[in-house]
Amino acid sequence: MLYSSIILGWIGIAIFLIIVITFQKMMRNNEFALLHMLMAIMYSMWFPLPILLYQLQNTHVLLAGTLFGLAYLFSLVISMVLQTGHIAFFVKNNEDHTISNKMGDYMMATLTNPLESLLNIFKCIWALFLGIAFWQNGEIFMSSIMFTFTLFIFYYILIMLDATLTKRLRFLSKVRPNPIIVNLETLLFFVALMYYVTFHH
Repeated sequence: MLYSSIILGWIGIAIFLIIVITFQKMMRNNEFALLHMLMAIMYSMWFPLPILLYQLQNTHVLLAGTLFGLAYLFSLVISMVLQTGHIAFFVKNNEDHTISNKMGDYMMATLTNPLESLLNIFKCIWALFLGIAFWQNGEIFMSSIMFTFTLFIFYYILIMLDATLTKRLRFLSKVRPNPIIVNLETLLFFVALMYYVTFHH
């Protein structure tokens, strides 16, 4: 499982970089459905990671974190596929503008926030348990990295609250989902995990 997981994991990183490189061109060509499909494939490449890390760390403390990691990845793949279907249908079947932009925005809101914020909270909980497991096994550097990613939980909680509260709190209006921050955090998180499983075992 180790080598297949490493290969799949780095394929996921490669897909992420391809998305970054081609993002502007896909936007110009209105290929948002393709973008979300690539992201679904990317996240699916990381499916084995939670189980592999649990096996490598060999500690029961990581079992709960593994469940959060699997729930995070599986749910994100489903979300991205649903978004792909919605976007593709909207673009291909709305040349006469019978589907209002408001309806399209409603569907995207249903499939993105607060769902994706909650899933990122799952990722932070997974990172917390990974940090504890690394610490127990004396791997302080990786533990410190995972605890750092855990701190993003406060950012995602605020975004989720802003998306769900009917009466918006004034201070929450200053905290907005930033795709650059979210995507960079995600990339660095999985690069760190892939570096560990590739070069430390």
